[in-house]
Amino acid sequence: MSSAVKHILAATCVAFLSVSPALADGTFMLGGTLTFGANQQPNFGVSARFLENDQVDESTLGAGVTYYFATQDIGVDVFAGYIFDSAVFGVGYDLVQSTPIMSLGVANTD
Repeated sequence: MSSAVKHILAATCVAFLSVSPALADGTFMLGGTLTFGANQQPNFGVSARFLENDQVDESTLGAGVTYYFATQDIGVDVFAGYIFDSAVFGVGYDLVQSTPIMSLGVANTD
């Protein structure tokens, strides 16, 4: 995937994240993300993600962006997780890197 397409995808996701707080009961998540599988070396990055739910002990869906340190790439992902007290864990798929991800982070929960 070309660098221009990656930047467009990242900009689209950032735009989504900036307007998403208007949605009810959503929250932001900041955390670490690890890629795995897809015949690639594991890659660690820092993620910012919008989650559609902020309720403790419930599942959630989300979308976000990740900066990967080893490759200096930006990923855009979809995510399904579980919300703990101020923490979120889940799995998803990075659309730019074409690889599954696992993520753990902090979020403002109710």
